[in-house]
Amino acid sequence: MKHLEFKDKYKELLLSGKKTATIRTQCYVKEGEEVFVHCGGKIIGTAKIKKVEERSLEEIDDETAKADGFESREELLEEIKRLYGNPKKVYVIRFEFKPFKKEIDPHEMHYGYFDLIEVAKKALENLNLSQSDRKILEIFLRTQSIRKTAMKLGGIKKRGVVRKVLRKCLNELRKRGLLC
Repeated sequence: MKHLEFKDKYKELLLSGKKTATIRTQCYVKEGEEVFVHCGGKIIGTAKIKKVEERSLEEIDDETAKADGFESREELLEEIKRLYGNPKKVYVIRFEFKPFKKEIDPHEMHYGYFDLIEVAKKALENLNLSQSDRKILEIFLRTQSIRKTAMKLGGIKKRGVVRKVLRKCLNELRKRGLLC
């Protein structure tokens, strides 16, 4: 399932139901999809994507600003410019949020109680890995961070690649009985 990530400052707005939209400069979700909602480093619920609209900044109105948790169009535009500069277009993503009763730690959800450093070491020692997977694990062992590894691989968007390799290695090590 895909993820929508929010800063911790938006948590109460999400939980109260006041935040029903978000504005992004890139869009990877589609109408009808259900996504995990991250806030402050935890997965706090899911969101059903209701509508995705491409707009210019001039087309942003007070209603959109309020749905995104802002008091006014001007306040929202100020935040967009602070975060993204002056983008030619943005995506307004409208969603219906469903909170979990208990927050989920993303690490536990994807990796259980396993230490990723140990996973990387054992994978390098015991698995027949592709050259690119080996390189990713070696960088991960040096940085000890998914985020820092992604940055060394070309940018923050590479986090998914790093996570995929770690999950693949974890599953293979478990299947072979090398991690219990």
